[in-house]
Amino acid sequence: MSAPLRILLADDAAEMRALLRWALQRRPEAAIEEVVVVGEATDGREALAMVAELEPDVVVLDLQMPGPPPGELLTAMAGAAPGVPIVTFSGFEPDLIAPVESRLVTLHIPKTTDLALVRAAIVDVARGAGGA
Repeated sequence: MSAPLRILLADDAAEMRALLRWALQRRPEAAIEEVVVVGEATDGREALAMVAELEPDVVVLDLQMPGPPPGELLTAMAGAAPGVPIVTFSGFEPDLIAPVESRLVTLHIPKTTDLALVRAAIVDVARGAGGA
């Protein structure tokens, strides 16, 4: 059995983090991988502090939350955890609010996406199979 996939969630909405945690840790019958949420950040600064400490396999990041503006946050996140994929889970398209830095995003998932598809996409990214 392989090690669980380690995910860091960063969203200022507690309800959204709870929903994502539930979707990620729920293990559909066909799923062979276990997912563990290793941390939950409520703003950009907290996410930056946690990413280096927790060493997640993937960071799931809301682009509109307190802390650094989206472009600065993406740049700082990529610098704080080189090689760790960034999945944006946001109502805002990265290329519209951080056009230059959007290249640092491995995958963008709109918040309107079905949760089963959200889980599958994040797991694919963690395994190295996903991407923009």
